[in-house]
Amino acid sequence: MKSCPGIKRVFGLLAGLLLSFSLCPLPVLADVLEIPGTGACEVLLRAVADAFNREHTEHRVIVPPSIGTVGGMRLITGDQAVLVRVAQPLKEKEKGQGLMYLPFARDLVVFAVGAKVPVRSITTAQLAEVYAGKIATWQELGGPPVPIRVLLRQPGDSSLLAIQKHLEPFRQITFAPAGKVLSTDPDMLAMLQKYNFSIGFLTFSSLKGAKTPIHPLALDGIAPTPETAPSRQYKIIEEYALVFKEKRLNDLARSFLDFIFSKNGQQVMKQYGVTPVEKE
Repeated sequence: MKSCPGIKRVFGLLAGLLLSFSLCPLPVLADVLEIPGTGACEVLLRAVADAFNREHTEHRVIVPPSIGTVGGMRLITGDQAVLVRVAQPLKEKEKGQGLMYLPFARDLVVFAVGAKVPVRSITTAQLAEVYAGKIATWQELGGPPVPIRVLLRQPGDSSLLAIQKHLEPFRQITFAPAGKVLSTDPDMLAMLQKYNFSIGFLTFSSLKGAKTPIHPLALDGIAPTPETAPSRQYKIIEEYALVFKEKRLNDLARSFLDFIFSKNGQQVMKQYGVTPVEKE
């Protein structure tokens, strides 16, 4: 039987492909570490993760969208995560579960306004009246005769807890029913950008994620800046930490922990206006 030239060509092509595959090494799949948790430091930690990934191309650290400190703690206690990000200290019932709490930065909690609000400074007393609904227009604060759109966070939120700790009028305040309650800092950031005459509160580092102007307010004459943070002139501060179980840390997680306390990691954080914490 005569051989078919077409079949010979097919076998030749297949042989060539097999040879090329044998000469080309298969791509190495990168190790992946996800760090779920609070939205308060989401923008900040994503920047740190990006810097880490550029230095460690064989690994990939991902900072997924916020599920809150509570959501992160649920994952870590259930052994469903290796590292989680939090903006609140461990509760008493959590301290006995083999959890390590490692602070890495301190951030300012700021009150901020939308793009068309000309007000740049406010007092604690004025803020309390705004959030209680007693001051309803920007005109009462030296701005235009436009209603103030008040943005809130749910009870137990880390930024709200920091405000209540340092601003006495907010401890017993009854918030105006017209205020819009938001779940995360990314949500707050989005609403401040959407509504030009709004006021809300979020972490200073979260402002770096804004695509349109948002203006942080000076409080009682003190501007929320990286310069006022270390001296504690600006009082409303919250701490960020990573929580983990020592026995579950893998090489990638340990490498990332080393990086976040390294000179390069801390330099990234300083660019976002936070105060890095030295590793104990």
